[in-house]
Amino acid sequence: MFNLLWLYNYEEDLQQAFATANKLLSALPPSFSQPALDFLDKFHVMKENRSKNYICYLLPFWLQEKSEVSVAVCRKIAVANIFGMMYYHLIDELMDNPEARFKHQLPLSDLIHFEFMSIYREYFPIGSPFWSYFRKYVIEWAEAVTYENNNNFFLEQPVRVAHKAAPVKLSVAAICLLSNQEHKIPLLEDSVDTVLITLQMLDDWMDWEKDLQEGSYNCLIALIQSNKRLPENQLPTPEEIKQAIFTEGILLEYARQAETHHSSLVNVRSHARHLYEFHEFLLQNVQQGAEQIETDKRLLEKGGLEYWLSKKTGNS
Repeated sequence: MFNLLWLYNYEEDLQQAFATANKLLSALPPSFSQPALDFLDKFHVMKENRSKNYICYLLPFWLQEKSEVSVAVCRKIAVANIFGMMYYHLIDELMDNPEARFKHQLPLSDLIHFEFMSIYREYFPIGSPFWSYFRKYVIEWAEAVTYENNNNFFLEQPVRVAHKAAPVKLSVAAICLLSNQEHKIPLLEDSVDTVLITLQMLDDWMDWEKDLQEGSYNCLIALIQSNKRLPENQLPTPEEIKQAIFTEGILLEYARQAETHHSSLVNVRSHARHLYEFHEFLLQNVQQGAEQIETDKRLLEKGGLEYWLSKKTGNS
């Protein structure tokens, strides 16, 4: 059974944050407000069949527990993060599909970026150390998205995998500075990076077919490519990837890596327990997926009838 208190404890806060974001985007010029609201709806974490960027929205609340920052301020930081997430998704789409962009997308991203920056400017004037952290995270993001296909980040510099979502760490800088706990920033930065690596691993397992087709960097594909000792410029075929997943137990190795990440997070547990529990949730997803494949493989080895019966029993 998954522990989901990291989500359930903050559902009302998330509803309020998305309601505020909706209100602010509704005030954009008419030609931009509806596209902005439609884009926001794609990420509404409390609605079904939406993208679930949990850490992006929830991190301010997870950090609030050990700070003196009010819930109201955390909600504003969460709104800023919603706008930041929308902005970086729009930029990513423009980078990945320059021919597919619609003419409003670039100006829309600028308008959303303005709302994103406006909230942080309310709390951090020019000269605040916050802006040094902001610059650091943007540089991390820029380098990661620019060079990920030219480097094997997952195997050589795993933290660079996390840097594709480096602006998520703005919550760390914001909450720590507002509560006079700047000394906690290094530990929390490193911990968020670790969680983001595992999160990317899980996403890449789900998306490997799409990433292989599009030529996007993918942690699971990179691991399989390395294990099969393929040349740098030769990606594994879909058949080789399926063989690695369903026959060769590659997800067990994937799960062991996630377990190592979880062990490294023990020091953050007392500072941000829900961040730790969220990573535990990610780890359990990887472990269960790997174990289910191994169970199915053993049943198939015993015979098709036993496999069929196990599935019928599991679905009844």
